[in-house]
Amino acid sequence: MTRLALLTEIPAPYRIPLFNALAGRLDLRVLFLRERHPDRPYDLHREELHFDWQVLPGFAATVRAHWLVVNRGVGGIGTPDAVMLGGWNQPAFWEALARCRARGIPAILWTESTHMDWRSGRLDAPKRLLLRAPRAFVVPGSAARDYLRALGVGDDRIFVAPNAVDARVFGTATRTRTDGPVRVLAVGRLAPEKGIDTLLRATRDLPVEVVLAGTGPEEQRLRALAGDNVTFLGHVGRDELAAVYASADVLAMPSRSDPWGMVLNEASLAGLPLVSTTAAGASWELIEDGVNGFRVPPDDVGALRDAIARLAGDEDFRRAAGERSREIAARFTPEAWAEAVVRAVSAVAARP
Repeated sequence: MTRLALLTEIPAPYRIPLFNALAGRLDLRVLFLRERHPDRPYDLHREELHFDWQVLPGFAATVRAHWLVVNRGVGGIGTPDAVMLGGWNQPAFWEALARCRARGIPAILWTESTHMDWRSGRLDAPKRLLLRAPRAFVVPGSAARDYLRALGVGDDRIFVAPNAVDARVFGTATRTRTDGPVRVLAVGRLAPEKGIDTLLRATRDLPVEVVLAGTGPEEQRLRALAGDNVTFLGHVGRDELAAVYASADVLAMPSRSDPWGMVLNEASLAGLPLVSTTAAGASWELIEDGVNGFRVPPDDVGALRDAIARLAGDEDFRRAAGERSREIAARFTPEAWAEAVVRAVSAVAARP
């Protein structure tokens, strides 16, 4: 069986179904740089990790708002048939890439960066150097693929593995909405890149209820900006989040920068209409504009307000849009992601 070592930052819960599906198709070993990210609270269900994994020894620090992890043991990736690197933002990824080159092990870079990612422009120069080394790239969708193309990567090296979440968690909750104002839900960190302030301005005078699930450094400022129609839920664990989706009418994702946006996968499975900015990579895959929701420019208060008002004012449209969201989300499965990764591994393993 083909052996793959996958090096990634943390065991984020939404990645676990992907890794489980991949472990059913090849001999997978996942190496995590740290068990947790200091700014991203989550509940890790260890009993759900059905693959070989370990957390590498090391330490982490936040340097100028960038979370930096320094690890020991990267050399212990062994001699698999291929190594997949979960990004290019940590020293361990660069060290592992150098070791792969020295040992003749094919490397695959798994990246979600897009043109709209606000970190992209600052790192284009070092990325161009890094892009010469991997034999293949795995991306979640067209926005990330087009970004790699612009950096000079040929299509023969790019494999699209669509991000997915566990349908057993987010696709089974029963809708619980009753009479009352249309409820607009936003899920995510309360941080500048998420654009929640734009959402609060856009909905200030709309007859809707706004519910925010998440915590973060912007919370105090956002509470000061929020009107009477806004409710802050704080951190919501994965097992409770499905019920929050089921109690909403519309999902809003007003991000200024978001390479993908797993929230759109979750909300689609829950059968919600979607309103997202074009900055979210997932918006180009999960939203059919005007059918199951709308894409709007980042920081465009008027466009965001109009999109939400259009959905809030038409119950039949919301119902049809939510049904279409479910249909689209059905194609985004952990199994489809795993199959695409296997194709990438097979391609690089076959190349001399």
